[in-house]
Amino acid sequence: MKKGLLLAGAVFSLGVLAGSANAVTIRIDEEQVLKFGARGIIDAIIKDDRGIVDGNEDKSDIVFTHRDARIYFKYKLNKIISYGFQASLFAPGKAGDIEVFDSFINLAFAPEFNIIAGSYKVPFERHSGLQSYWTYLFPTWLGMSAIAGYKHAFTNPVANDHKPFRSGSRSAGLTAWGNIADGMFKYYVGVFDASDEGATSNAKTAYSIRVQFTPTMLGYKAEKGYVLKNTYVGKKDVLTIGLSYTSQPFGEGAKDQDSWGVDLMWEQKFGTIVPDIQIGYVKHTNWAGTDGDDRTGWLVQGQLLYDQKVFLGKPALAARYVQTEFDRPGSDPKLKSFGVAINYYIKGPTNRIALWVENVKLDNVNLTEEEDSYTDVGLSVFYNF
Repeated sequence: MKKGLLLAGAVFSLGVLAGSANAVTIRIDEEQVLKFGARGIIDAIIKDDRGIVDGNEDKSDIVFTHRDARIYFKYKLNKIISYGFQASLFAPGKAGDIEVFDSFINLAFAPEFNIIAGSYKVPFERHSGLQSYWTYLFPTWLGMSAIAGYKHAFTNPVANDHKPFRSGSRSAGLTAWGNIADGMFKYYVGVFDASDEGATSNAKTAYSIRVQFTPTMLGYKAEKGYVLKNTYVGKKDVLTIGLSYTSQPFGEGAKDQDSWGVDLMWEQKFGTIVPDIQIGYVKHTNWAGTDGDDRTGWLVQGQLLYDQKVFLGKPALAARYVQTEFDRPGSDPKLKSFGVAINYYIKGPTNRIALWVENVKLDNVNLTEEEDSYTDVGLSVFYNF
């Protein structure tokens, strides 16, 4: 009865408790805490001419989209047990379909030892999905920078044909993770089921390992959570180096896919200026079990934030360059994209407005009807509460 009264009182106080930019918070008692909210991106994009795509002429046009509308909740039952859930309201398929992205339980036995199980982000290279989508420096995800089916190599290396885009950044599995020496070192060791019901490939159990180092002795703050951010908008100085490896076996007659990743993030405040520089490298061999289908990716991105409010928010100038080289029998395509954005952070890193332009180009491929280069201009509004 007491808990029920506390919960009812919290519900009536939502207007006060919803001050966080990330979630509405309900504190049920000393241990139980519920956070929930909604996220999404609203775009207005001047889309460049794509040529003939899948037999249809894809002309230049103005496109309005409501991208990635999601609902989520996090529930802490006690000091050890917590749950998480996130679903997309714009899933592929019939109108009104809902696709569950995250559904997991985390057991926090100690800062040095956690167990997470369910469907969640695979602990691979930082820019391949372990980062928070809502903190991207550049407002489009790399899956949007594609031509003729060629996509950048920064993606979840664990295959699952049941879901689009190789599961996004999530897969079903179990991972041990934790922080050593107050976050100076961080580790993830996970196993993942790549062949869910409905999959068409012979993918077997995958293994993923990631280690991170932050020189906290130099005054940098550790990134202790499971998911990483692309920017902390001046709230803390960060220098993190990560090394990742994932192995994905396939069925008889196929090769094992091996994926390596190295990444670096540096963000530090100097007075009212906050520079952010990030570098990522990935190497996949025998992609999806195909002998000789290798791909290598480079990513360099950065941001210069003015850490003072100008009217409602803080302005920043961001840029991103990504390159993926495909090493295939008889062909060596190269996909490149470069973009510049003006970010305007209203509340934290996840509520912002971004004006951006991006050029995407595919080299060493003879396209008969589809354009091998395009430039889009967009205005994106991120909301998260």
